[in-house]
Amino acid sequence: MDRGAIAGVGANVRPRRMAEIVNTKRRKMNRFVLATLLLSLLGNARAAVGAENPLTFESLPAARFEFHGPVGQRARANVEHWLLPAPRANPGLLEMFRRRDRQPPPQLVPWAGEFVGKYLLSAIQALRLSEDPRLRQQVAEVIADFLATQAEDGYLGPFPKAERLLKHWDLWGHFHAIEALLLWHEQAGDPAALRAARRAADLVCATYLDTGRRVFDAGDHEMNMAILTALARLHRLTGEPRYLRMAREVEKDWERAGDYLRAGLDGREFFQTPRPRWESLHDLQGLLELWRITGQADYRRAFEHHWRSLRRWDRRNTGGFSSGEQATGNPFAPTAIETCCTVAWMALTVDYLRLTGDPRAADDLELATLNAGLGAQHPSGRWWTYNTPMDGRREASAHSIVFQARAGTPELNCCSVNGPRVLGMLGDWAVMAAADGLVLNWLGAGRATAKLASGAAVAISSSHDLWLDGRTELRFTTDAAEPFTLRLRIPAWAAAPTVALNGAPVPGVAAGRYLELRRRWEPGDRLELACELPLRWTAGANQAAGKVSLYRGPVLLAFDPAHNPFDEDQLPAVDLRRLNAARRVKLPEPATEHGRLLQPWLAMDVPAATGQSLRLVDFASAGAAGTPYRSWLPAAPAPAPPAFTQLPRDDARVRPGEVWFQWRGPRPAGELAAALEIARAEHFGADTVCATNVTDRRVAVDLSRLGRPATGGETRFWWRVVTRNAAGETLPDVPPASFVLDPSAPPQALPPAAKLGPNGELIVHSLRGSQPPELGELTRANFTARDVEGTELNGRDQMLVYAVPAWPEDDFTVAVRVRINELPRGRLGQVFSAWCASMDDPLRLVVDGGRLFARIEAGTVFSTPGVTVETNRWYALAAVKQAGTLTLYLDGQPVGSCAAPEFLATQSELCALGGNPRYPGNEHLAARVADFHVWARALTAAEVRQLADNR
Repeated sequence: MDRGAIAGVGANVRPRRMAEIVNTKRRKMNRFVLATLLLSLLGNARAAVGAENPLTFESLPAARFEFHGPVGQRARANVEHWLLPAPRANPGLLEMFRRRDRQPPPQLVPWAGEFVGKYLLSAIQALRLSEDPRLRQQVAEVIADFLATQAEDGYLGPFPKAERLLKHWDLWGHFHAIEALLLWHEQAGDPAALRAARRAADLVCATYLDTGRRVFDAGDHEMNMAILTALARLHRLTGEPRYLRMAREVEKDWERAGDYLRAGLDGREFFQTPRPRWESLHDLQGLLELWRITGQADYRRAFEHHWRSLRRWDRRNTGGFSSGEQATGNPFAPTAIETCCTVAWMALTVDYLRLTGDPRAADDLELATLNAGLGAQHPSGRWWTYNTPMDGRREASAHSIVFQARAGTPELNCCSVNGPRVLGMLGDWAVMAAADGLVLNWLGAGRATAKLASGAAVAISSSHDLWLDGRTELRFTTDAAEPFTLRLRIPAWAAAPTVALNGAPVPGVAAGRYLELRRRWEPGDRLELACELPLRWTAGANQAAGKVSLYRGPVLLAFDPAHNPFDEDQLPAVDLRRLNAARRVKLPEPATEHGRLLQPWLAMDVPAATGQSLRLVDFASAGAAGTPYRSWLPAAPAPAPPAFTQLPRDDARVRPGEVWFQWRGPRPAGELAAALEIARAEHFGADTVCATNVTDRRVAVDLSRLGRPATGGETRFWWRVVTRNAAGETLPDVPPASFVLDPSAPPQALPPAAKLGPNGELIVHSLRGSQPPELGELTRANFTARDVEGTELNGRDQMLVYAVPAWPEDDFTVAVRVRINELPRGRLGQVFSAWCASMDDPLRLVVDGGRLFARIEAGTVFSTPGVTVETNRWYALAAVKQAGTLTLYLDGQPVGSCAAPEFLATQSELCALGGNPRYPGNEHLAARVADFHVWARALTAAEVRQLADNR
């Protein structure tokens, strides 16, 4: 949540007043009477709501878990060293609410109101994983103290009365507060928590429903509009019509903000939506809630589309999510992976698993838990990260986002209070309920107890971590008299999986699916699971091209110099042809407690191409001592980069006949080849009905030969692109896209194609005299003068804006002559910019502090070194982006280069000279410009020199 430092001093800490204690006790005395009345009202409310649309799987709030092995150690450390001490060490967690109307006003970060809600969500979820009575008592006390701060009108935020719910991220804070109170009510049956949640929701309605105000007006849209999800859940629980009306009003405001429903229905990838930040994932959860209430298929379809899009384009090799706090369509970028983003992705994935029963969602939750999630937690349990990069170092969130700290809350920030949910959410998906029994998703050592719909108790104990040891034995204890079905997840990573029931082999065991076992389970029944755990690799693309990530089961392996005699600058390439020679290493038992704390769960000696042995450890342990680590490893032979499907969009409906298929990936050339495959089943194999070698990244295929649609008028197919080189075949580590063959579908809508000149030109405009562009469209032209030398811009409010309906995804060149009249002071001055949104600028040539830079903003900033420029002299500027490199040229000579994304997923449709085409602030440049060119290819160095010489 690196949102810029916000200055200020937090609320002063003071003891709780005696009056508050007395009032709290009085409320407790009346609780029995209130509970009776409330339960009666709730019964009527549930009747009013009626039957909900059923989920495939349900979480089991009353289930209890005891985890052993590495995950159990982390869960215990989380309780002992973070959840228990955090409120006492950070009393401002609640004090900020008491001081909201005192003087001087507390200077808080806009999202400070979320801290208590996130902490409570983490702690309440942890209660299912811990029998520690101290934690339950503490949660109850924090809840009681929090409720004591609720204003008479129901307000549960930390901001002054005049600002309640109207600005900051106040509705976002209330979203987390209501979610936490509902979870506590579910866990503890506390009617006071539900009553407080309702009072807060009532205030939201009183503020925005039928008042002329809109939630949109509160700003920070993806954050504040998440209140829809809380309102919809409250409506499901209570049947209160106003909550649904208010949610529907927020849904209308979505259309001017994230547009989550329409974007999901028209097939836009999530990173292409108007609000691709991570907070929007909590808005997406509202789509599921609205489907459960209304049964309208569009809500479900949009929800499922967004999850698949995020999974295909933005899930990282660690299982985490985000690139600089948002979706970018490039999971290979070396950008920050915020812990809050990963938590939101996991919460969304739990919902997707509940809705669909798709075992891939459970696979993803396992991956995220064991790698990105527990990689964000220090093994001591004392702190969580803000950023857990794929390659880099782990820093405590209180270190990297210290600007969120205030007096009284030195350790509190968005991620420190949210990170523990990584562990707490295990209780949501480890064991789940289905209509006819139970679902066992977590295959780790420990014990789970749950109840069937009949009320019969079932306890399942697991002897080992399947994901670590390749085997486990499940034993059952139950008093169920009737048969029930156990759905046992067989992970996609399990090689040669086997299952034996009471010693007898079970047929039909397949990786990536649920094994369904229906029987009358007897106490003492046992299931033995076993599988092989060979090393497997996934190939990188973009900034990770030529590299691989290695996994053993779901565990990502990483290089840590603490376990090797050489440093990362001497890291040898992994020998992919000898991976079967890799061996698990038994590390010596540490002599001290400190050593045991930092001991990796897993260590593997892997052959390197140099003949050396490379020791890799589990990602969650790598870098725990502060050392750098890497999870993208050089490989020999370097595998072909994967290709990612674009058109037809996933789940698109297309007519039989000629259909264009398009993907992002390397162009086939030399030893690199590619093939388009279409199949009737997503596992391909014998179901593949079309395989076509391709020479470009776009091809037309006549789908009439796939056969006539089924009786229902449509048939679903899956498609993917396989790339090949000397190292073998590469498949992207994503589910394949699908399309529906439907004779009634509209004609295929193709994205706008750039009109290129004979040499790949997109824009050609001399800017000398009044002639229009030779190529390209000038959409806005404000200038002071134009003559044979060029066009004059005043540096205050003038710029030249051009349309670029399809910015090149890979290589391009921008060139222009410029004479700077005045260097901007204390701000940027844009020679050229294609900026369209935060962290989305495919190129800018910018004067900053008297120096010229070429920069790309794509989740993070890629910048060449700066070169000093003078006023009142002409320069021939060029920026060439070729593959993974951006080079700045000055007067035909290269003056600096930097790494760049191999592919850009920009939404930019405009570019400008002399300013920023969409930014309302002043980034104008006082200059004269001429000879403007944009190419959809990388010019050679010789071509750039020749261009500079043609004065």
